[in-house]
Amino acid sequence: MASNLLSMDEFGTKWEIPTKSNRYFSSIIGTEADKTWNGDFYFIVGSDPQFGLMDWYQNPDYNPEKADWTEEIISATLAVDKINKLSPKPRFFVICGDLSNEFPENSSSLKIKQINDFKKIFSKVNSDIALICVCGNHDVGNSPTIESINNYHNDFGDDYFSFWCGGIFFIVLNSQYFKNAQFIQELTNKQEKWLDEQLHEADGHMIVCFSHIPWFIETPDEKEDYFNIPYETRIRILEKLNNAGVRYFFCGHLHKNERGFYKEMELIITSAIGLQLGSDKSGIRIVKVMKDKIQHSYYAMEDIPDIVFDSK
Repeated sequence: MASNLLSMDEFGTKWEIPTKSNRYFSSIIGTEADKTWNGDFYFIVGSDPQFGLMDWYQNPDYNPEKADWTEEIISATLAVDKINKLSPKPRFFVICGDLSNEFPENSSSLKIKQINDFKKIFSKVNSDIALICVCGNHDVGNSPTIESINNYHNDFGDDYFSFWCGGIFFIVLNSQYFKNAQFIQELTNKQEKWLDEQLHEADGHMIVCFSHIPWFIETPDEKEDYFNIPYETRIRILEKLNNAGVRYFFCGHLHKNERGFYKEMELIITSAIGLQLGSDKSGIRIVKVMKDKIQHSYYAMEDIPDIVFDSK
């Protein structure tokens, strides 16, 4: 599939795939200097631009050959424009999965078109704002395979990785390994082994995590459904994360905003850049990082401020 995509050079340096194969994100963040605290900063969380979902979800006469994602393009373009105007600049912009809607096992030509349009829009994020992509179930499949994971690697880089930014340690996970490991148990085991190593590497620093599917929606003991992780896996990994010092975990997938707690760890679900499934409007979350805590607020597109905080 990747061979049919537009050349990475057509999108600029954003698509050099800095994380491919080494599990560490390094571009304008992730440098050695980023292991040290250097004052308050902020980043942006978005989720589910999901090019193609609105037509597929809302149109009773949906036809893949005539699929349209004009509305998602408009919303994503507005998000990029708003983020580029923020002052001071965010250190990074992370998109928590479902970059496009078509499942990888379906129409490869449609998937290619959606990915190309995603890259055209999001490559316009200012070059001094790191763009970080998290894989979702629509990106690697509800039942991911080695092939679907490899295709994602070719398109976007590693499906899980870590990085330092401003003295904070960040971990990006592939939630599909926790949701459905039927065909990729070996890859699932590798990710969890890697996660254990990353939690040890943090060595007492604040840890912030990202994935697509939330561990839970309302309470940690809720029943499994489409929007959360199976209970036994959920509790086992939540306990591991909490004990290691993870205090903030950002997700998407739900297409509306929710938040909850597992012991000392806050779970924050950010609504979609694209289609809404609740009362929220399309928007993004601004996350302010201080030395010992994080503050975050969700903004509809029309409410995104120009100035986040005064530059020091």
